[in-house]
Amino acid sequence: MAASWVLSECGLRPLPRVFPRPRTRVFSNNPTKIRFIACKGRGFLGTLTDVSLSPISSASRHQDWALKVSSPVRVASVDEDSGEEEKINGVDEVDEFDPGALPPFRLADVRAAIPKHCWVKDPWRSMSFVVRDVAVVFGLAAAAAYLNNWVVWPLYWAAQGTMFWALFVLGHDCGHGSFSNNPKLNSVVGHLLHSSILVPYHGWRISHRTHHQNHGHVENDESWHPVS
Repeated sequence: MAASWVLSECGLRPLPRVFPRPRTRVFSNNPTKIRFIACKGRGFLGTLTDVSLSPISSASRHQDWALKVSSPVRVASVDEDSGEEEKINGVDEVDEFDPGALPPFRLADVRAAIPKHCWVKDPWRSMSFVVRDVAVVFGLAAAAAYLNNWVVWPLYWAAQGTMFWALFVLGHDCGHGSFSNNPKLNSVVGHLLHSSILVPYHGWRISHRTHHQNHGHVENDESWHPVS
């Protein structure tokens, strides 16, 4: 009976029409060699790998054959575009990923990757952002009061809410000390900005620092508590 199926990495597939049906039970000219077809992507043809067969016992008439793979077969997955294996958390296999393990880099590596000019605190540039955002806030309020239309007011609420968030971000930078190198300037500007949107600046600054010191901690993090 002629073989009409071939074993591949993707399962049992019929032989393509371009190949003639083999006259023997082994898909090779050499009785001790077969050709192993590895599928790649959606196509049938892929990498051909030699697999040798050796008899287990020569006494019996019908010999049993054992597979001896001459070279390892590695077939790229359908979703894998490059030849490199995906590494997660510093390990080669996804099954070995440990969410509780330390990342394969240190905090010093992250700091070293940030350009030096990003560490420079320019109070004049910071104040220019404050002036710009405050001017936009008053401009939106004046425009909404002038138009005074029911179509305009919902748009004003969304736009002004976004600008209030911008004021909060500036006060947030003051609380972190990234607004300027002057602690007094940071406290005054942060207090004024957060008070304008009804946020207690110093209380938030202290609790926010505690949040960053215990970031991701289930019990000590003050900004997030799990439901269960």
